Amino acid sequence: MKTYDWIVVGGGIAGAALAYELAKTGFSVLLLEQYETPQNATRYSYGGLAYWSGTTPLTCLLCEEAIARYNILSQELDADIQFRELDLLLTISAANDPEATAESYNHFAIPPRLLSVQEACELEPLLNREAISGALTVKHGHIHPEKTAQAYIQAFLRAGGEMQITQVLQVLQDGVKTTTGTFHSANVAICAGGLSRQLLKSAGIPVKPIRFG
Repeated sequence: MKTYDWIVVGGGIAGAALAYELAKTGFSVLLLEQYETPQNATRYSYGGLAYWSGTTPLTCLLCEEAIARYNILSQELDADIQFRELDLLLTISAANDPEATAESYNHFAIPPRLLSVQEACELEPLLNREAISGALTVKHGHIHPEKTAQAYIQAFLRAGGEMQITQVLQVLQDGVKTTTGTFHSANVAICAGGLSRQLLKSAGIPVKPIRFG
């Protein structure tokens, strides 16, 4: 049986993009997805690209690279991912000082612009002007998540990658066990959203829960 350099588990946007980048680099890659029509987070996601929101040197660099990347991605993948920029509006409560709120965003990669109440209402007429002291606006990227994931998958297949529709049951030391067979690889990447913890646990890799609040 063929042994791959990489097996990527999960055909959402994260798994599809990773599989494409690996195949483009020259690795032999197998992409595994459970459903013909994916029932994953990508399907239900908004598709927002907050590449204005970096706050550290690393995240600011990633934001800068993301802007350049998304501007050419449709051409590279030979598919329309419906990339566009929207005017994101962040309202400021009437109880808060708009100048102080705006200043708190100054360290972001692209600081939002402060709007008066009137300017905010002109941009979004349904706002309750009595409830706000102003608003912030910034260009916010947006893609169609499903179309982008499918574009990555098609580009991945054109680059020589292979894909199987099958459910992964267990991660092994040298690959994965699925409902249709066992596939072998030197590396396995888990991009299965909510199922990732379960699959990692099957390989003996403990994952601590993340607590909020």
